[in-house]
Amino acid sequence: MLPKSVFTAGGKPFFPIGAQAHNSSGYSMEELENLWRACALMEVNSCAIAVSWERFEPSEGFFDTLLVEEIVKACRERDLKLILLWFGTWKNGHMKYVPQWVKRDTARFRRVVTHDGYEIGNLSSFCRATLEADKRAFCRLMETVRGCDPAMETVLAVQVQNELGIVGRAVRDFGPEAQRLYEAPVPAEVVEGLKSASPAEDAVLAWKECGAKEAGSWFDLFGRYGDEALQAYSMARFVDEIAAAGKEIHPIPAYTNVWLDKQGMDIPGTGYPSGGPVSKNLFFWKTFAPHLDMICPDMYQQSRRDYHEHIRRYFRPDNPLYIPETGVGIPSALHLFPAIAEYGLTGVQFFGAESVIGPDGGLKPEALPMKEDFQCLSAVWPLILRERGTGNIQAVEEEEFASEQRLFFDGVRVLIRFGPFARGGDYRHRGSGEPRRGRGLVIRTGEREFILCGAGFSAAFRSNPPLSCPRVPQQDFQMEYFMNYLTVEEGYVDETCSWNALRIRNGDDTDFGVYVFPDNGAVRVVLDSIDL
Repeated sequence: MLPKSVFTAGGKPFFPIGAQAHNSSGYSMEELENLWRACALMEVNSCAIAVSWERFEPSEGFFDTLLVEEIVKACRERDLKLILLWFGTWKNGHMKYVPQWVKRDTARFRRVVTHDGYEIGNLSSFCRATLEADKRAFCRLMETVRGCDPAMETVLAVQVQNELGIVGRAVRDFGPEAQRLYEAPVPAEVVEGLKSASPAEDAVLAWKECGAKEAGSWFDLFGRYGDEALQAYSMARFVDEIAAAGKEIHPIPAYTNVWLDKQGMDIPGTGYPSGGPVSKNLFFWKTFAPHLDMICPDMYQQSRRDYHEHIRRYFRPDNPLYIPETGVGIPSALHLFPAIAEYGLTGVQFFGAESVIGPDGGLKPEALPMKEDFQCLSAVWPLILRERGTGNIQAVEEEEFASEQRLFFDGVRVLIRFGPFARGGDYRHRGSGEPRRGRGLVIRTGEREFILCGAGFSAAFRSNPPLSCPRVPQQDFQMEYFMNYLTVEEGYVDETCSWNALRIRNGDDTDFGVYVFPDNGAVRVVLDSIDL
């Protein structure tokens, strides 16, 4: 059973297909002009914009709410949904987006101290003053959002912090308060949580390797992992208190995103932000940050193996899958459809929207693969939300050197073909354009009905009767053009999941398989019952 998607707009389910602005674009409406241009070029339905603490509260107690109000208004005018990113205490394992009045007051807003006594540019999660100041600003942000979007029609969610953790020569804070807690007995709530957690959790495995003790210091219970375990526990509780306070004011979904581990040398504090919600720390984050609706991986992996290895770690019954950051090139575009079909993806945003605009004001060629994906998803996203977890969605993914792929549904098999067979189609597509890497979705919507979307492939349908069936209408020697379709149409699925046909294909356009192109939107195939 997949966890339910958290995204709604005006009370209706929504699948964000979007663009995330560059980090400093949210400092002025002028800076956002390029974002709106990029959103139009990429044909998105939503965008993500950062609100930095230093811009929102430039002097202590003074909040500039006007910019946030203008952002919400601008999105509404452009029929875009909005996700706000709160760059508060942490952004990419640093404190670079906090106000100057916080940076200057090191006595009040304590810094992380390294094992050898140096302060680094990271605020300590063990400092109550920092938590209270961040929480106050975040609550004012939520009041502002509630004021300009009370019916929750435009703002879909808020991201609390960004790729948080510690980067910079420290696996944890070694300041006096943190050190005292490290040497003190591990809180009982942690031990009780370990007892009831999945035995596959990394923290549980570390605890059992160290003897599954029920009392002792963080080192006693977790060994060398105890340093990062304490940091994760502290940060999870810090962020949860902020999220909980904000939700009391305006109960929209809240999440945080992840700079992933399991890359390079995989050293906490160097290879990734230590203490953040990386896979090894998910026990602490899912247990002690319950007011976060999702913990979301930023997915920039190039290889199929790495992509699936990472995304599986966040594919959990207690965690709807959402990709808040990804690239625009062919690896990200290729992996997106398996994320939907196999892991129940609930939405996606690509990062650095303004960078897709070329010198001539048009779309850069390297951004075309993700735009094509977005064209496809825009035509079927209500159906994706309806069919999540039913087994009716299968992904088309052209692996390297592959010429075909076979999909199996109950009673029906589908031959997916790539290469020359995928570059046919009607006169609008035949012989034009460069070959595309095949990718997309095949969604079963009825016994004889399928909806396809994607790029760079064609599909041929065959019955797949049980062995006990005395008669098989389609024999192997028959070619695809002998198949019987009741109808093949191009169109889209609306928000009620009703099909809207825009063009009917005739026999000439179906003789050699059902091709799909991004500008087709989606293709609906209804098979003749004689073939089943």
